[in-house]
Amino acid sequence: MASSGAEAQREFVAVLKGVSHAYDFGTMVLRDIDLRVARGERVAIVGPSGAGKSTLMRMLNGLLTPTAGEVRILGEPVSSMPESGRRLLRRRVGMVFQEFALVERLTVLLNVLIGRLGYVAEVPSLLRMFPQDDVLKARAALQEVGLGALENRLVRNLSGGQKQRVAIARAIAQEPEVILADEPTANLDVRTADEVLKLLVETGVRHGTTLILNLHDVRAARKYCERIVGVRGGMVVWDGAANAFDDEVVEKVFYSDDTAVEGMTRPSSKAAP
Repeated sequence: MASSGAEAQREFVAVLKGVSHAYDFGTMVLRDIDLRVARGERVAIVGPSGAGKSTLMRMLNGLLTPTAGEVRILGEPVSSMPESGRRLLRRRVGMVFQEFALVERLTVLLNVLIGRLGYVAEVPSLLRMFPQDDVLKARAALQEVGLGALENRLVRNLSGGQKQRVAIARAIAQEPEVILADEPTANLDVRTADEVLKLLVETGVRHGTTLILNLHDVRAARKYCERIVGVRGGMVVWDGAANAFDDEVVEKVFYSDDTAVEGMTRPSSKAAP
């Protein structure tokens, strides 16, 4: 565990303090979440279905405003920021989705260029007129994920694994400081899922990008992330090193009725006062 002095020197790209969220129908999905993620970390969020993991990811991207508490991303108070400010902030936060979120009728290259929309004026972007520098960045991103030869192929003609590679290339082209991946391998077979996660992590490390991944596969979380946050019932019940997330902890995070895994919550994850 880091000392308090070392902890104070770390730069946190995501800070959640006392965050709770209830949807309009009254169901509480997040309860008093305190969490910090340091620049350059690779963090997996795991837990049973309905634990609130995807809601937490949407909170981190500014797509949801918490019912209570504060969310800061890259130092910006997302929870109190107007939508115009959130749009600008999203330039710095890439997203990779379970359902790919690609435009099937467009080419691979145009889908990657969508990652540059935040940097292009509205009218040129509507006309698909991107600066040459953006086109070069999109092509470089496609080369990085191994799809350089497919830039003119329509996305609807790609396999699931190829589509997720396009989504990763789109995030790379955005040049984000943080990439949020919400169940990025849920629709892929085991082998392809492993290849995609390996690519995502290697790319993040190469670019110095902070990675926060919502994963359903505990083994993948252990393999590719250095830290695991266990969520159950809308609460953080475990926060610690991935290599300490053993089978006993898995049992308690996924199946126990306890509100926390005794003695296993990392104090340094608590948001700064």
